Amino acid sequence: MTNHNQPEDRMAEVLQRLSSIPLMQPPKESPLSLPQALILNWVAHFPGCGVLDIAKGLNVTPPTVSVGIRRLVKENWLKQSTDPNDRRTRPIYLTENGEAFVDNMNIYRSQMLKHFLSGLATEEQEQLICLLDRAVSALEKSQSQENT
Repeated sequence: MTNHNQPEDRMAEVLQRLSSIPLMQPPKESPLSLPQALILNWVAHFPGCGVLDIAKGLNVTPPTVSVGIRRLVKENWLKQSTDPNDRRTRPIYLTENGEAFVDNMNIYRSQMLKHFLSGLATEEQEQLICLLDRAVSALEKSQSQENT
């Protein structure tokens, strides 16, 4: 039986509970799935990126991203252009629909995060954010060292 007194076990429990809350997911009435929303969000942050950039950034395979992009282009959430200097390059951008979706997702996410933090005093919110930032940075550093 697992000892729930260990910090990593308690953290796993909290993360499991957190994953069941639609904190960072699109609202239920969203026309897009979470993976599609993640692709749009990536393109919003890195306009003109390519399939390989998105795949690496989201830690998924390029074919998975290609299928997602084709659907999102077909449904007018994304557009691809051609680079006149390199026909192999197909920069990806948001359409107006894509921009509106990302804007709405950001508003929704902000509201959800306000609810998430509302049970904490301002100082506790800052502490939580700083501690999570340090923990995530340590994990990122550890993973980047493993990959080199």
